[in-house]
Amino acid sequence: MRTTKKSYLITALLFLSAYSVMAQDKANAYLSLDQAIDSALIHNESLRQATYTARIAKEQSRGADAVFMPQVELSYNAYFTNNPLNAFGFKLQEQQVSAADFDPTRLNHPGFNKDFSSQIEVVQPLFNLDAIFQRSSARAYAEMQAWSQKRREEYLIFQVKQAYAEVALAHQSAEVMQQALETARMFLKRAGDMAQQGVIQKADFLEAQVFEQQMTTAHQNAVSQIANSSDQLSLLMGQPSGTVYRVDAIRLSDRSIPALNLNSRTDILAFQAGLSAINQKLKASKMAFVPRINAFGNYQFNDPKPFRFGSDSYLAGIRLSWKLFSGTQNLHQIKATKWERQQMASRLSEAEAQAQAEYQKSLRQLTDLTQEARQMTTVVAQAQEALAIQTDRYQQGLSTTADLLRIQTRLSEAQLREKVVTFKQNLTTAYLAFLTSTNH
Repeated sequence: MRTTKKSYLITALLFLSAYSVMAQDKANAYLSLDQAIDSALIHNESLRQATYTARIAKEQSRGADAVFMPQVELSYNAYFTNNPLNAFGFKLQEQQVSAADFDPTRLNHPGFNKDFSSQIEVVQPLFNLDAIFQRSSARAYAEMQAWSQKRREEYLIFQVKQAYAEVALAHQSAEVMQQALETARMFLKRAGDMAQQGVIQKADFLEAQVFEQQMTTAHQNAVSQIANSSDQLSLLMGQPSGTVYRVDAIRLSDRSIPALNLNSRTDILAFQAGLSAINQKLKASKMAFVPRINAFGNYQFNDPKPFRFGSDSYLAGIRLSWKLFSGTQNLHQIKATKWERQQMASRLSEAEAQAQAEYQKSLRQLTDLTQEARQMTTVVAQAQEALAIQTDRYQQGLSTTADLLRIQTRLSEAQLREKVVTFKQNLTTAYLAFLTSTNH
């Protein structure tokens, strides 16, 4: 019995140990930028929905090919009547008319009659201009959705780069705050020793304690931000939350930013395809006034008993139909489509103007950030030198605790600012890549 309990205990300890390793691996999973992008392109729900929309539009455009295809229908009918005209018609269709059927009494009072008819009907479109333009409109709409799906994919890549850079920034901020916390604890220990020696007053020691507590809180907030940024990245990748990622400190190159080419950008191509779809829709509305020509034919069997095929016959022909008046429906449809065309053209112009403005703004912002990054490198170096000088003065009793903590705070702020500027550079570079991405 003791052996069994002991084995259970060992098994439980091994399980808990394995679970602890798994949890630790999940909590510190390494993730490269390429892995993050690949996962998002496969599992992101928003991109998946855009893909579904594009596929639906593509299938609908294929369904519009019916304008050239025949329509075939097979039917089986059972008729029952005592109507004199229909009863005599049944006999004609069944090819069973005899001289006795012309008896006036039988013609006027045919009694109960039945007919079972099976037939196949075929309609072949020959000339339907409105349907042809509707087909072209459906194809252009499918093209618009395909370009929109592509643009959504490009935007998702930008979002992943942004989220990945945010995780990297959160880690860097936590490292800066960790260093600041260690320095604060060192200052607190030194202040405690100096207070016991009577070199500094108790108020200075309390100020060091407050600073250490502030750094502890700031460090904890930075650690929490790592988890928050990792969850956001998991959401974009279509993965469950709870994993804390270890990422690379990325540095996106800003030396190969291409010029803005709106003629090849996927969102502009989507607007152009949408405008083409509306133009084709307008032509289809106008062609509704043009006659239609369709060929038709049917082949049928008639018999007085079910599931028998005693007589056969066929009918074939060509129908020209012309809808001369349908109220004002077509006229209002044409006017509504014209307004749709103007709306789409306005959206296209707005998108082009906005793209130009965002591109120029991002270029100027990147130039400003590059200059700011150089300045922050100098500021950090100066703050580190100032902290070293102030530390020596503090040890000699030539400066107060408040002066020392103020210099340390400035150094931490400068280091954080330097990381934020680098993050903004990466983000602006990624956004410029998104703005200038094309279908090539």
